Order: sequence, then C-alpha cells, then structure tokens
Amino acid sequence: MWVKFFFEGEKVLGDGVNVASRIQSLGQANTILFSKEVFDKIKNQPEFKTVSLGMFEFKNVDEAMEVFVLANEGLQVPRRQTIGGKLKAQKKSRLNKWIVASASAVLVIIAVIWYKAAYNSGFSGSEKTIAVLPFENIGADHSEEYISDGITQDIINNLSKIASLQKVIGWISVKSFKKTVKPIREIAEELNVAAILSGTVEKQGPKTKVIAELTEVKTNKRLWGDDFEFSGSDLLSIQSKVALQIVNALKANLTPEEKKSISKNYTENVEAYKDYRRGRSFWDQRSKASYDSAEVYYKKAIDLDPDYALAYAGLADCYTFNQKGLSQPEAIPIAKDFANHALRIDSTLVEAKTTIAFIQSHYDFDFNSSIPLFKQIISEDPNYAIAHLYYGNVLENMGEVEEGLAETKKALSLDPLSAVSNYVLGRNYYLARKYDSALSQLFKALTLNPRFTNSFVPMGEAYLQKKQYAQAIEAFTKIPQAPFDQGNNGLLMLSSTYAQAGEPIKSKTLFEKVSPEDRLKCPYFVAGVFISQGDFPNALTQLEYAFSIHAIQMPFIKNDPLVDPIRNEPRFKELMKKMNFE
Repeated sequence: MWVKFFFEGEKVLGDGVNVASRIQSLGQANTILFSKEVFDKIKNQPEFKTVSLGMFEFKNVDEAMEVFVLANEGLQVPRRQTIGGKLKAQKKSRLNKWIVASASAVLVIIAVIWYKAAYNSGFSGSEKTIAVLPFENIGADHSEEYISDGITQDIINNLSKIASLQKVIGWISVKSFKKTVKPIREIAEELNVAAILSGTVEKQGPKTKVIAELTEVKTNKRLWGDDFEFSGSDLLSIQSKVALQIVNALKANLTPEEKKSISKNYTENVEAYKDYRRGRSFWDQRSKASYDSAEVYYKKAIDLDPDYALAYAGLADCYTFNQKGLSQPEAIPIAKDFANHALRIDSTLVEAKTTIAFIQSHYDFDFNSSIPLFKQIISEDPNYAIAHLYYGNVLENMGEVEEGLAETKKALSLDPLSAVSNYVLGRNYYLARKYDSALSQLFKALTLNPRFTNSFVPMGEAYLQKKQYAQAIEAFTKIPQAPFDQGNNGLLMLSSTYAQAGEPIKSKTLFEKVSPEDRLKCPYFVAGVFISQGDFPNALTQLEYAFSIHAIQMPFIKNDPLVDPIRNEPRFKELMKKMNFE
C-alpha cells in the first residue's frame, strides 16, 4: 500500500499530510504521538518508553484508532480529558488507515531523531569520572534519611566496581554536599569529576519514589534521568538499576562479571537491609557510642537474615576500627572471626576481604600475604578508596616508598574531602621524610575536620625532625593527654620533644605524669621518650613489648625517623626480622 506525497517547490502535499494532520491535531506542547502500527514496530526497543492514550475516532478515518505517546524523559504525556482535535468520525476507505499509520511513522521517525539529538546524545567526554551526590530525602519522615543515604552509598559501591570508570568519588567526600546549594559545576571542580548524579527519595505510604538525574558538567547536558517507584523488596534492586543506566549514559564498558556483581542483592529481607543501613549510618559517625549503636543494628539485621554477609562485615569494622575500649589482641580476633564468617557466606565480598588484608598487614605483620590479596581486591573493585589506602601503607612500610605514596594518592583522589585520607597521606609523607609535604597535607586534614586530633601526631613529629621545637610543642599540646585512639599520648610526645630540645628535667617531669598503667597502652611512644633521653635498652624493651601486643604503630619502624638512633642495635635488628622486614 502506498501513501501519496506530492512536492511543489518546498511544499509537501497529498493524502498522507492531510491524515497526519489529524494525529497532529491531538498534540500538545512537547508531545510525540503515533499509532498502534508504529507502536508495534518500536515496543521491543528499550530506548523508547510509550504510553497508550486510548481509542480515538478521527474525521475521514473509517475505524477508531489507538493512539500512543512517546514518554521518554523530557517529553510530556497529556491527560486524555485534555485532548482535543479533528475527532468527528466519518467512514472512508481502508486506505486511510494505512495513510494515517504511514504518515504517523514519518512523524515519529523525525521526532525520534530530534529527541535523540536533544536528550540522548550521550557523554561527550573521554574521562569517565563521576560523583554521586547524596540523594535528598524529601518525604515528611526525616527518620527515613538513612534510606536515602543508603541508596546513595549502594550506587557508589556498585559503580566503584566498574573498571572502565576511571574515578567514582567515595561517600565520605560526597556527603559533605548533603543539602548543598553549591552549583553542580563548582562541586565537580572541587571533586575533579566530569559527571554528577543527583536525586531525591520520597516515601509515599508503602511505596518509595526515587528520581535520579545524570549531568555532564562541561556541557551542562542531561545525560540520563528517570524515576522509579518501589514497594517491598523492590527497594533492594534500585542501586543496580541506576548503576546500569549510568554505565550506558557514560558509554562505559561493562564486563559480564561486573554486571553480575552490581546486580547482586545481599539480602532479600527489606527489614534486614534497613537495619544494616541504620547500622552503617551510626558507624559513619565514628564514636564509641555510635559504634555501640551500629553493632546493635548489624546484629538485628543478622537476626532477620542469618546469611547477610554485609552485616557480618559491618560487625568486623566495629572491632577493626576499635572504639570498644579493647586492646588490639582482644579486638582484632573478634573482627577476624566476623570477616571470615562473611566470606564463608559470600567469598567475593570485598569489604570482608579488605578487613582480612588489613589484619594480615597491620596486625599479623604478614605483609607478603596481604599484598596479593590487596591486588585482588583492587582488581575487583578498582575505585574502592580504603583498599588503595591500606595497600599504600603496606608498600611504604615495606620500603617501596614512592609506590606506596602513589597508592595513597589514588585513595585520596577517590575520596578527596576525607580527613582520614588526607591524614594518612600526610603521615606517609612524614615516614617518607618529606616533612614539608607532610605538614601541608596534615593542615588540609585539620581544615576538613578540626576535631581529628590524630593529625597533630605526625605534624608534631615532622616539626621535631625539622628541629622546630616550638611548633612541635604547639602541635603535641593539642593532643589529648589521656591515652586514646590506639595508643597516642600527648604528654609522652611532649616529653620526647623537650628531651631533644635540651630540657631533660622538663622531659622527665612530663614523663612521670603518665601512670605506669597508661604507659602500657602506649609502648611505641614510651620507646620514643627513652630514645630521646638516650636510654636505648629501655627503648628496645618497649618496642619488643609493642611487638608482643601488635601495637598498630609497629609497621612504621622500617621508615620512622623516630627510631633512627637505635637502628644498629642488635636487638633492633632482631626485631626487624620478627616484623618480617628482613
């Protein structure tokens, strides 16, 4: 069947145009309409979203026709009761039906070309880097905010596993933009990314509505957008659906293994998922009280789903990053048991693997076993900042200083606004004897989090090596005097400083203020006092004790300038062998 079109100069004439005008007469601003015949041709193409508007009787068309509207993002779907046009029904030949279908097809083809050019032309850049801003909870119930945060973190975790994405910014950095009024371009410059994903989460009774939008920053082009409505267990699949859409919009490659990984649900129990997310929100607060709350919710999640591997990994974190008042020998075995239990459930879980690799390297001093495991973790989750951070520590502690710094810098590029990552790079600069770089990085860590007093430890040590004693004293004075956070003690560091500055009496007075019980909690820094005072035998005794309790500072001794005066002592050389450094 042929549809007649005639051309007169630049004009298009004929029956097809007349009939097409009937379809067009239903149109409203920003709508694309077409017939059932066209719908049948495109219905299996996922890039087209369509909605039926129902049956219409057109003037000069024999039979009622079903009319559809293209419903892709950026187009309007009109309500039936607002539609008007050339709708008086009159009988004509069957030819008109085909004319309408063919004419409509022409209109749809033209409209689709326009739509793709305007809305779906794809990512134009070569650097596939992205930040996922915290999804905003716009519902009335603000107690549900942990869900919007959790959805954000799940999307980040899924995207970080995709090797063709060069950078996926970590949660610690993006959460500082929660409820921000900063323009997207300014955020992108601060995080050094090419694309930004933003969105909202709204709880509507038993359902949850999520709206997401991906923007290419350089062109301000909307690469992708969609809205999802979930109820029940459907909530658990949102992160994988969004991640897959982003991969397509950024024109990134996705291996079958990566697709399988990001499509995984770690539990089918929605309430267990919610308890896990509550636990993670408390854990992010990094305090003793919040760790206790995190542990409670992780255990609730496990009660609901005994095979919830992520919840066991969360419990391991509570003891690895020990805020429980336990010693290293007390806390680490508990963490190890939880992490191994998680791996027995899911042998691919990178969070649990990272905990095991951390324990191997930072507690067991089994660096040679941890290195291949870290490499495996990074190959499976190339944008996992914490794995790069720990791996950088191992390489530097083993003497591969530049390689270690490169890994630490990679971790920082993935989480640039994390005070912890900035602190670790600053500390590692100190261990690499790059004191000015260390100070610059540590000041940045304190700018990001003035309460992160750990930064004052390597800062004071860097000043001490530069023999800037007044600045070292100022830094060490800002460290709490009571033992805290894995064995730091401000009084001990001040005692070392005064000894090196030539004030032995003041050094001794400060040292005696630290009780024998507290000294047992800080053997590495007690050794530093004895070294500064020239008492090498007692210093070595303290380091041997620090080794026996697996003090977290012990891996530093291969590089730490603090222990330079005793490196040639036979007991120190023997200790280096026990640490697997020689």
